[in-house]
Amino acid sequence: MQQFQDPQLKVKQRWFPRIFWPAILIICIVLGVLFAKAYTFGSKVFVHKSSFFKKVSTLVFSGTTNLKGEAQGRINILLLGYGGEGHDGPYLTDTMVLASINPETKQVALNSIPRDYLWEEGKQKINFAFASGYQPRHDFSEAGEKAITAVGKITGLEIPYFASIDFKGFEKAIDRLGGIDVQIDNSFTDSQYPNDSFGYLPTLVFNKGLEKMNGSRALQFVRSRHGTNLEDSDIARSKRQAKVLDAFKTKVQDLGILSSSGTINDLLNILADHAHTNIEPSELLHLAEMLKSPNVKITSESIDLEAGMFCDGNKEEIGYVIFPCPGVTQAQVQTYFKNSFSNSAVRTEAASLILENAGRSPEYYNLIKKQLVNAGVVVYEVPYRGLPLSSSAFYKVNDDKPATISYIQQLVSTKALPKPESMTAKTDLVLFVAGDN
Repeated sequence: MQQFQDPQLKVKQRWFPRIFWPAILIICIVLGVLFAKAYTFGSKVFVHKSSFFKKVSTLVFSGTTNLKGEAQGRINILLLGYGGEGHDGPYLTDTMVLASINPETKQVALNSIPRDYLWEEGKQKINFAFASGYQPRHDFSEAGEKAITAVGKITGLEIPYFASIDFKGFEKAIDRLGGIDVQIDNSFTDSQYPNDSFGYLPTLVFNKGLEKMNGSRALQFVRSRHGTNLEDSDIARSKRQAKVLDAFKTKVQDLGILSSSGTINDLLNILADHAHTNIEPSELLHLAEMLKSPNVKITSESIDLEAGMFCDGNKEEIGYVIFPCPGVTQAQVQTYFKNSFSNSAVRTEAASLILENAGRSPEYYNLIKKQLVNAGVVVYEVPYRGLPLSSSAFYKVNDDKPATISYIQQLVSTKALPKPESMTAKTDLVLFVAGDN
C-alpha cells in the first residue's frame, strides 16, 4: 500500500538541505580563510612559546586577561625598534624604550635606554642584546628575552613583556593611518641622517609647529641623532619618540580604528611581517581597552649626562659608550628608573628645599644636588655647621608635595620626618645629606 505524503511537507524537507548546506559551506570557507589568516598573523607576531590555538581559545573562552604587574600598579613593557633586513646591523636596536603603565592613573612613563649604554660586563653596547638573542636560531622570542634581561639588570625592574617593530613596519603603519599630526617644539636640522647606502640623506629640516608626517618623515623625526638647537641629545630624542607615540594613539582614537575592519586587516598584515611581541592576545586586548581612554597621559624621560649620575666616554673596540659615573652605585641607578612615574609630578610640584652637606663626601652630596635640580626641585644650599651624620636626615615642612617627598625618600633611602619645632625653615623640605646610603 502506497503511503500518502503531504506535498507541503516534501517542500519543507527539500528546502532545508538546499539552503542550509550551501550556507554552511560558505560559512566554513569564510571562517577557514579568517582562521588561516589569524593563524598566520598570530604565529608570526605572538612569539610566546604556547601554541596559537591555546592563545585563541584563551581569548575566545576567557576574554581579556589582566597583565603582569597590573595588581602592583606598574606594567612594564620594553619597546624595541630595529632596522630590519636590508639595513646595516639589521637587528641592533636603534630604539629601546621602557614603557611603564599605571593602570589606575592611566599614566604612561616612557624611559629611553641609550643604545650606547655599556652592557655585559663592559664587552658590548646594550643595543646588541636583541641581536645576540636573535642570531643563534633566528628566534624573536629569544631576542626579546635577551633584551628584557639586559634592561632589567640595569633598571632593577621586573619586565615581563616586550614589543618590537622594524623601521619598515613603523613607516607602513603610519602611512596606513594617513599620516599623523606631530607638534614640533624646536626647529632643527640634521645633516648626518643615514641613508640606505652607508651615506647621508640631504640635510633634514624640521620647523617649529604642527606638521603632518608620513611614515618616512616620522621615522626621521624620532631617529635623528645629530640635530642642531640641542636636539642631538638622548633626552630630546626620547621626547620626540613620545610625541610620535602620542600622535599615533590620537590618530587611532580619532579614526575609530576598532570599528573599521578594513583598517584593522591592513594593520594586521603590516604587523605580521614587521612586529613581534610576547604579550598574549587576551592581554593585548585588555591593554588596548586600558589605553583607549582620552585621559591617558604620556611622559618621557631619558638618561641625562648633566645630572651627574651617568657619564660618557670611549672604550677600546666598542667606541662611544654611556655608563654610571664612578662612585654611583647600582642601587642609585635602579632608583632613578623606579622613579619614572613621579618625575613629571615632581617637576609640576616645583618644591623648594634647603640642602646641607652633613657628610664627608662632597662627591655624593654633589650627585644628590644635581639629581634634585634635574628633577625640578628648587634647591637652596646652606652650609652645615653640625657634627657629621651617619645617615641622611629628611624633613617635610610642607606636606603638600607628595611626589617630591616620595622621590627624595627613594633617592637617599631615608624616610621623611615632620619638621622639628626648633626648625625655622621656610622652604617646603629640608635635607641633610650624609654618606652614600
